[in-house]
Amino acid sequence: MPAFALGSMRTYHPVMVRVARRLIGSWDRAARDGRPVDVPDDMTRMTLDTIGLAGFGYDFGSFERAEPHPFVESMVRCLEWSMTRLARKPGTDHSAADAAFQDDAGYLAQVVDDVIAARTGTDQSEAGDLLGLMLSARHPEDGTTLDRANIRNQVITFLIAGHETTSGAMSFALYYLAKHPTALQLVQREADALWGDTPDPEPTYDEVGRLAYTRQVLNEALRLWPTAAAFGRHALEDTLLGGRIPLKAGQSVTVLAPMLHRQPVWGDNPELFDPSRFAPEAEAARPVHAFKPFGTGERACIGRQFALHEATMLLAVLVHRYRPHDHADYALTVKETLTLKPEGFTLTLTPRTPADRVHPPLPGALPTAAHDPHTTAALPARVRTGTGALLLHGSNYGTCRGFAAQLADEAGDIGCDTEVAALDAYAGGLPTDRPVVITAASYNGRPTDDATAFAAWLDGGPDLTGVTYAVLGVGDRNWAATYQHFPTRVDARLAELGATRLADRAAADASGDLGGTVREFTARLRTALLERYGDPDAVATPEPTAGYEVRTLTGGPLDALAEQHGLVPMTVTEAHDLTAPGYSRTKRFLRIALPEDVTYRTADHLTVLPANDPALVARAITALGVDPDTVLDIRAGRPRRDDLAVDRPLTVRQLLAHHVELQERPTAHQLSLLADANPCPPEKASLAALATAGSPAGDPRTLVEIVEDHPALRGALDWPRLLDLLTPLKPRHYSISSSPAADPRHADLMISLLEAPARSGKGTYRGTGSGHLATLRPGDTLYARVQPCREAFRIDGSAPVVMIAAGTGLAPFRGAVADRTAALRSGAELPPALCYFGCNAAAADYLHAEELHAAQTAGAVSLRPAFSTAGTFVQHRIAAEADEVWHLLEAGARVYVCGDGARMAPGVREAFRAIYRDRTPGGNAEEWLNSLVADGRFVEDVYASS
Repeated sequence: MPAFALGSMRTYHPVMVRVARRLIGSWDRAARDGRPVDVPDDMTRMTLDTIGLAGFGYDFGSFERAEPHPFVESMVRCLEWSMTRLARKPGTDHSAADAAFQDDAGYLAQVVDDVIAARTGTDQSEAGDLLGLMLSARHPEDGTTLDRANIRNQVITFLIAGHETTSGAMSFALYYLAKHPTALQLVQREADALWGDTPDPEPTYDEVGRLAYTRQVLNEALRLWPTAAAFGRHALEDTLLGGRIPLKAGQSVTVLAPMLHRQPVWGDNPELFDPSRFAPEAEAARPVHAFKPFGTGERACIGRQFALHEATMLLAVLVHRYRPHDHADYALTVKETLTLKPEGFTLTLTPRTPADRVHPPLPGALPTAAHDPHTTAALPARVRTGTGALLLHGSNYGTCRGFAAQLADEAGDIGCDTEVAALDAYAGGLPTDRPVVITAASYNGRPTDDATAFAAWLDGGPDLTGVTYAVLGVGDRNWAATYQHFPTRVDARLAELGATRLADRAAADASGDLGGTVREFTARLRTALLERYGDPDAVATPEPTAGYEVRTLTGGPLDALAEQHGLVPMTVTEAHDLTAPGYSRTKRFLRIALPEDVTYRTADHLTVLPANDPALVARAITALGVDPDTVLDIRAGRPRRDDLAVDRPLTVRQLLAHHVELQERPTAHQLSLLADANPCPPEKASLAALATAGSPAGDPRTLVEIVEDHPALRGALDWPRLLDLLTPLKPRHYSISSSPAADPRHADLMISLLEAPARSGKGTYRGTGSGHLATLRPGDTLYARVQPCREAFRIDGSAPVVMIAAGTGLAPFRGAVADRTAALRSGAELPPALCYFGCNAAAADYLHAEELHAAQTAGAVSLRPAFSTAGTFVQHRIAAEADEVWHLLEAGARVYVCGDGARMAPGVREAFRAIYRDRTPGGNAEEWLNSLVADGRFVEDVYASS
């Protein structure tokens, strides 16, 4: 799942650190006051805030409350109800408990509905958290998205499972460390070696992977008390389980994980806490199915990597900072509410001193061998001219694809001509004229989606004599039964079929030192390439053979940027306002001539490259203290595929106008870079505090506004640091408002100019994309491409249609109406079509009124405008005409909604639920609407303004 892929995990890490700071602040106060801390309660606060922020952008603020958040209290009561319900005696009255459960479940749903509502309808394409992915991800075949009820249930599940189990695991781990001082000292030694005498370190994502012994402690605590204590299976056929327990087909069996984890395979004293059971050699010698703390099979806990990363980081940070004391001589009491926790477990804390973090060498430890800088000194500096390298990936969510691109960049640094492709692209054969480097993962032991054809071809036994290869496997040891299964199989199979290894396979563990393994493999690959393909005359940089180096530049100054995004130049042929003169919310019409080889279909999108407003560029120039006419020649030190696409010198003004975003709010990383560069101590501290607090969640200021408010930054940032700070400018997407049936060589756009007071209170915010398009005039050039819409959003003449829009959301429906008008002209018979659309007033922003009325006269559509000045919105008019809408729905009508996702779309959904409730007493309106969505009869294309 993308939300738990490596890239997403790296995104979640700063949130984990941020919430850990809250816990540390609370524990510091307890240590100063001499108060014990309630470990399970505080771990619950920590993990709830983490999953809320990282997964859903919602802050429960648990450490600001004296009592747990009401969500937690309702959740615990729901879990207790679920547990006790299993043991009910038939015939007894539990109506009061059931009613209380319904109240608690309703509260959980309300909290989650509020979280979803805050994000529904906004552009979630750039959102990296779990909720953003659920709101935006589309089915690869039919383009549908998850319905809201599904998302609500998923969110509740993740909120419960994502914090209950993790808090239990950390609580048990701290209990065992408090009872076993030797293990505690080894964890402290490991953390101290990483962070030294810094009492308040800033753990990086890769550092957590190096906390090997800390992870062993967590695993051993999970072995003794797995927080998800049971899982079930049923027999597919009659069998004898374990050679002694007969089971009939269909008979169920429940596996108690604490008992599984105390089987003889764990030794003669399984009750003993012994983290060495999870040393690598011990794990390798043990059956993979002996350890099941997160369930089993393909439906085991998908968030285990999230949980273990958070728990490992926090456990190391806490023991690095404190000495925990078992002040009450606590006797373990395990409480079960679907998960397990140590009930009533408290600790007192003493801050550690610098002396506590100094450790003598362990007995028998060998001194670290010094790196010999001369081991590769005799290698050539580059490969022979013309040497190629093929980098193939098997990747579902982009991690291995990213590593393949990274390896391609490294190979390119030494002169290789590189190609990056999916494994399936070479399912018919591998080249022998260049080395092949494969980076691959497994998905439940099977090939990834882009490697299935390659795997089948490999199974066919082709002759691979002459192929030279290396394999980098990527996986997560938490999925022990299938860990590295596919890359291991590929490596072995290639050798069996006659291929020659260029370097030994590497196994990178996402729950271990993944970065270190990839770096080590990269170094070995580099050495192997230079040894096998190196140019012996390239040991040193050769003397130039000519007095000048000349680069020939062709095309225009934005061609490289357009090529990066697959855009081509197009010409504006018409441009005018669609709204009345003086109307405050300007809507603009653009007609764009398409190049000869570009076509489109009704409802497609046009992806366009914007430019920053000249006034904003001037403001950024002043804030940064740079000369707008300075000419920059930007060359990437280590070229990457998402770099600034600049192929020639350009001025500062050109860079800021056409190549970087200027209105984004800064990330915590960007704020940290600003803090590092700021020479003024108070301003540095202010920026550092913003970075720690996670500015993007609460500070409305843009990067330029932040720099303006910290004037010591003026002139303090050199260009390499500035380019690291500034995000490359991204294209924007707009619905095409025309039909190729009317004019196949032109595409029309309706642009709503986003112009409003800035959230920061600093002047006026003008949308980057809409602001740029609003300035274009006939004859101007813009860079664009046609982006197909979802097939589900295409309107044909096979069923009645209800089209619903607000403002420029009318765009795709104008095209659909033009299609219907053309079809009627050709003699076609069409089912009814209603078009509800919201505008302010008939004389102000009734878009394309004359054209649409002509189409209505021709019978192509029945127009249903809703004027907000009269207090009517589209959902109100739909409700007023509910009988007609219901009649069309019963006749199989399809509903299409386009436009504002924040207010209009939720109102429309509620209007349709009300129509159903009024006509189906006792029916479930939510399920009915979800069924329409699932059947492709209620389709939304909603968005936020830009």
